[in-house]
Amino acid sequence: MASSAGKAESGVRTGRVQAGTAGWLGAGDPSTRVSEGKAPALLALHGFGGTPVEVELLVEVAGRLGLAARAPLLPGHGTHPRDLGRTRYRDWLRGAEDALSELFTAHGEAPVIVCGLSMGSLLALELSLRYPERVARLVLLANALWLRSPFPERALAFADRLGLPDFQVPKQASDLGDPAARRTHLTYAAQPLHAAISLHRAAKALRPRLSEVTCPTFIVHGARDRLCPVANADRAARGLTSAEVEVLILPRSHHILTRDVERSELAERLTASLRPLTAH
Repeated sequence: MASSAGKAESGVRTGRVQAGTAGWLGAGDPSTRVSEGKAPALLALHGFGGTPVEVELLVEVAGRLGLAARAPLLPGHGTHPRDLGRTRYRDWLRGAEDALSELFTAHGEAPVIVCGLSMGSLLALELSLRYPERVARLVLLANALWLRSPFPERALAFADRLGLPDFQVPKQASDLGDPAARRTHLTYAAQPLHAAISLHRAAKALRPRLSEVTCPTFIVHGARDRLCPVANADRAARGLTSAEVEVLILPRSHHILTRDVERSELAERLTASLRPLTAH
């Protein structure tokens, strides 16, 4: 069964966020999620400005399969948007690397299933490139290799070229089709510009390296994603020329597809995809 750890990866103590808390939308517990079990362990990485709540479904799927799992709270997250503004892609990657190393070492150096949502998908890809011997399989959810244009894709590129001073971009709601999930989804209420630009640069750098990924990859995308277009699924699949690729499009889901209207179908398909890895 999944359980929550009450300490952020950065060492900052976290607790349940109440609705209306300054700097936040929604409510819930932003702490790291952990599920005890056997190898192969599963690492689940959340999105930009989000929390492990976004990938809790993956930890639950791993738990039902008897696999160990960890969904870490990445640096700059779980506290206040100003803390996110002090971090960059290298910091989030360091948090992901630490979690991968912990799972790899704790389970007899068995390769890990690495999953990521949005920003987490970029971190997952990066881990597979840096540590191919440690990654058994990739699951890329709502991959953020390309953003919707003109906003935010062109807006971020333009801001980057201009060298604008940093500021917080207010966020009204998360991209979810399920009204209840959209109302309660836990995320920062603002996004710092320079941190977002850092992520945008990382995505651009990863695109031409997709052909270097060799592990089996499951790509999932919501057809109604307003942030990362559904075409990302096919574009990423075509770039992964050295990997075995499976693609699933959820026709009614938006960006946070792990909490959206087709989350049950997603859980079933993830379970079916990962079950063969448990047969040893």
